[in-house]
Amino acid sequence: MSTPLLKKVWSHHSLERAWRVIEENARTSKSDDVKKEIALFKEDSSTRLRSLCGKLSRGTFRFPPAKGVPIPKKGNDGRPDPKNFRPIVLADVESRIIQRSILEALLTVPKLATYVHTPYSFGGIRKKAEGDLAAVPAAIKMALDHIGSGANFVISADISKFFTRIPKSIVTPVIAQAVDDPQFMGLFEDAISVELSNIAELREKADAFPIYDIGVAQGNSLSPLLGNILLAEFDLEMNKGDCKCIRYIDDVLIFAPSKKAAGARFRLAEKHLKKFNMKFGAEKSLREPQSVLRPFEFLGIEFSNGLLRPAPKAQMRFLASIRGVLETGAKALRSRRAGVAIKKEQSLLAVLRRVDGMAQGWGKHYRFCNDGLVLEKIDQKISDLIRAYLGLYRSVAGPMSDAGKREVLGVELLAKIDRKPFSWPKGKRL
Repeated sequence: MSTPLLKKVWSHHSLERAWRVIEENARTSKSDDVKKEIALFKEDSSTRLRSLCGKLSRGTFRFPPAKGVPIPKKGNDGRPDPKNFRPIVLADVESRIIQRSILEALLTVPKLATYVHTPYSFGGIRKKAEGDLAAVPAAIKMALDHIGSGANFVISADISKFFTRIPKSIVTPVIAQAVDDPQFMGLFEDAISVELSNIAELREKADAFPIYDIGVAQGNSLSPLLGNILLAEFDLEMNKGDCKCIRYIDDVLIFAPSKKAAGARFRLAEKHLKKFNMKFGAEKSLREPQSVLRPFEFLGIEFSNGLLRPAPKAQMRFLASIRGVLETGAKALRSRRAGVAIKKEQSLLAVLRRVDGMAQGWGKHYRFCNDGLVLEKIDQKISDLIRAYLGLYRSVAGPMSDAGKREVLGVELLAKIDRKPFSWPKGKRL
C-alpha cells in the first residue's frame, strides 16, 4: 500500500507543479539539449505526466543514468580553464520532475521545517508566504540589516566543491528519521543516487562527479536541502554572539563588530568545514577582514558604501549575452543579403524579443539595486548595440521586395501559410 507521502509525490497535481518549475528553470539554461528536451516534453506534457504518475504509483519507474557535464570555470584571464570545472549532473526531464516533486513533499514534513525555514541560509529555499523575500534578495536584505545593526567588518568566502563533498550517509538518516517512511526513502535514495551514462568518455574527470557515497548532484532539486541539513550546526554556531553569518548554498558572508572578531569567526568556520573534508576556495574568498564601507561582492552584487549594483563581472556577462544574440541576428542578416533565407527565430522581431526578455529578466533579478546610474549606463550600451543591429537591418532590407522585407522582419506572409482550402462544388458556378 502506498504511503501518504509517496502519494503526494506522484499525484498529478504535484507532478504538474514540479513540471512548471523545471520548465521555468530551463528558460535560463545555456544548454540547447536541455531546451530541446523541455520543448519536446511540453508538446504533450499532460499525457507524459499522467504516464509518469502511473509508473510511480505502480512502482515501475526507474531513474535512467544521467549525463555528466564538466563545465569549465574561468581563470584569472577570463578564459575557460578545462582543468578547473564544475561537475554538473544533467538528468532527464522526468527525473528532474520527480526530484522536484520529492522536494515539495519533504517541505511539508514538520520535522524538517528547521532546515527549510532557516534564518541563516537562503539558497534553494522558497518563500514562507506571498510577498516575503527569498533567495538572493532576502540574502542581500539580511546583509544590509547586519550592517545597519553595527557590523563593521566583513569576510566573504565560498566553500570549494560543496555539493561533491556532502556525505549521503550523514544527511540521508536525518531525512529517514523525519519522514519515518521506508517506502518513500527507497524513492528518495534512488533520486539522489548518481549513475552516469557517459562515464567512459569523462575519463579522469569522472571521479569529480558524485557517483559514490560522498557528494550529491549539483542540478538536483534536493541538493540545497541536503546542504542545509549538513550545515545546520555550522549555521547555528556561526551566528552565536556578536558575529553573524549569511550562507547562500556555498557562498558565505561573515559580519563582525571588529577585525579581530571577524578573523576568529572565519577560523571557526574553517574548523567546522574540515569535519566534512570541506574548505573555502581560494578564488572567490576574501580571507582578510575588511571594512563594510569598502567595496565587497556577494552573490553577484557589489556593496559600495551605500550603493548596491550588479558586480562588474555580472555586468560584463550580461552585455556579452546581449551582444551574442544581436551578433547572431546580424550574421543571419548578412547571410540573407547573400541569398540565404532567414528562419523565423532569426528575424528582427524574434531577435529583439529575445533581447527584451533578457533585459526584463536581468533587470528583475537586480531590482533591489539602488545604483540607478550604473543601470542607465548599461541601458546606453544596449541601445548602442541595438542601433548598430537596426542599421544593418535597414541596409539589408532596403532594396528588398515587400515579401522579402516581411521575411527579414519576421511578420508572416498570409500567402505562404500552409493552407488546406475547401473545394467549391462542381457545376455550381455562374
